[in-house]
Amino acid sequence: MKRLSPIILFVFITLFSCSDEEEKSSDLQAQSEPVKLELVAMSGQMRGSETTGEEMEWQEYFLLKNDMKFEKVQQRDDKEYRSTGTFEIVMINSDKHLRFTHDTKNEAYGNCTGDNIELLRYTSSNELTGSWSACDGPGLEYAFN
Repeated sequence: MKRLSPIILFVFITLFSCSDEEEKSSDLQAQSEPVKLELVAMSGQMRGSETTGEEMEWQEYFLLKNDMKFEKVQQRDDKEYRSTGTFEIVMINSDKHLRFTHDTKNEAYGNCTGDNIELLRYTSSNELTGSWSACDGPGLEYAFN
């Protein structure tokens, strides 16, 4: 009986433990309609350069679908850019992020790494900020609508 106890404990922990990432992912998967994540503010490198709404250089939003896929739409300079791919919730240095992996490289997204990954960090439960500003890109703030 003593030999079974550690095995049963291990199986119990393995089967019934889950991380916050899995819970959040399943919350997004439980949505029947896509969830909209919209660009609400952008700023430059200088203080006081924040713009919001129609005054921003461009408009964009993500539609997060329940199968962990997304569509991104960006309207800039009278053109519309679209991108699709998959997303996941990841922890980086104890900060929660949404990581978007775009199917193709195009003008709908920017980042510091030059690859097809776009990373947004949660600043609250319904607000995120882009990572592009770390390499002199614009500061981008998003909110769930």
